[in-house]
Amino acid sequence: MPTISRLFIYPIKSCAPVEVEQLIFDEYGPVGDRRFLLVDEQGGFITQRQQPKMAHIRPDLKASALMVAFAGKDTLEVPLREHAAVLQTVSVWSDTLPAEDCGDEAAAWFSDVLGIACRLVRLPADSQRQVDLRYAEPGQWVSFADGFPVLVTTESSLGALSERVGRELKMERFRPNVVLAGTAVFAEREWHSLLHKDGLLNICKPCQRCVIPTRSMETLEREGDVLDVLKELCRIDGKIIFGQNALVSGVQVLNIGDELVEHFKP
Repeated sequence: MPTISRLFIYPIKSCAPVEVEQLIFDEYGPVGDRRFLLVDEQGGFITQRQQPKMAHIRPDLKASALMVAFAGKDTLEVPLREHAAVLQTVSVWSDTLPAEDCGDEAAAWFSDVLGIACRLVRLPADSQRQVDLRYAEPGQWVSFADGFPVLVTTESSLGALSERVGRELKMERFRPNVVLAGTAVFAEREWHSLLHKDGLLNICKPCQRCVIPTRSMETLEREGDVLDVLKELCRIDGKIIFGQNALVSGVQVLNIGDELVEHFKP
């Protein structure tokens, strides 16, 4: 039976992950996940696609603040909430939504690290960014994630990639929230849902991958052999697919070691 082997949150979209022992869910997905976002001067979202160095920006969530570290820089402290925060309009893919500006100190810190003008913003407490209605009901919200609150991957599928490349690839390349052990290789491609003791993870759509998983997590250089293997093993209908996007129904908490039952497409 599949079991949860690893769990991750990404406090700042496209920056380094934080590995955790449990995920607690609110109306936007895992608490603490992608509640902060870097934007350019026009409010457009910034990711590792344009700024690979973001992979080495390391956030850490404390009780009342986000701490952010980068080699050679003093640690930045950003409040999780501020009264009377200045709102600005930001965009994530085709969605436009209000966000809380985190102030000039944070903007200067990130601008210095990345070498571009940018600002850090927070998800407001009353945000209403709708999940794609082709997959969700009205009133199902998502944070600054690409489109869905949860991404699920499997150790067996990563193992198949690592075996073909000839070295161990880190799961963090693929930026999942939930990693499962005990599944068949690429079984996730046929999932309909995953049954948890408290509810369901409803599988919405496969995750189409961009350039980020092809980069070395240490050097940030693109690795052609990884791209070749992804094309060989994970190209479906012309798209590179790895992992499944999901919505959570009825589940309040996921823990390491929780068992899930695979329900496959009819």
